[in-house]
Amino acid sequence: MNDVLEPPDETGRSLPTTAAGVPARHDPDTPPVDVAAYSAFYRTEVKALVNFLLWMGAGLADATDIAQETMIEAYQSWPSILHPRAWTRRVASRRYGRRRFGQEVAIEPERLSPLLPACADISAWEQRHEVLRLLAMLPWRQRQVIAWTFDGYRPQEIADELDITPEAVRASLKLARRALAEQLGRAEEPYEPR
Repeated sequence: MNDVLEPPDETGRSLPTTAAGVPARHDPDTPPVDVAAYSAFYRTEVKALVNFLLWMGAGLADATDIAQETMIEAYQSWPSILHPRAWTRRVASRRYGRRRFGQEVAIEPERLSPLLPACADISAWEQRHEVLRLLAMLPWRQRQVIAWTFDGYRPQEIADELDITPEAVRASLKLARRALAEQLGRAEEPYEPR
């Protein structure tokens, strides 16, 4: 990452800094960023964006990196973004696709990312990882559509964001749900030794 986001100071005027900690320059031709609106959006959406990427199959390290990179780009483009929630998911989804199909290898960190709190409920942790394991078995397009669906988008909205037809979205959802139901059915079958 080239920039690091820092929360606004008391006056709400802080800007992203470069990796060296030097404040980034503001282009006088671009409208000023509403820092308070962006900060509120960041605080409410960054964890949801990480989850969105995990549902798509990203590892924790990739998900947090892509979420941060996307949020930095959102800050830089903030005055021109009309629908920030959809915009960040579209940008993050494309970044993850480029990273995934570009053969980049991610290395999982030894400790948790500061974007996600440690989970003390073992049962919830196991369920979450079982869901992520099942989602990872789906083909790319089905995972992508399921991630948008989990995030509260309707088929027409997903179709608009992914530039496909609503029928293709519904077909992918149907296939994904069927595959997940089959996997869950197999998991519930009692083990019979031979």
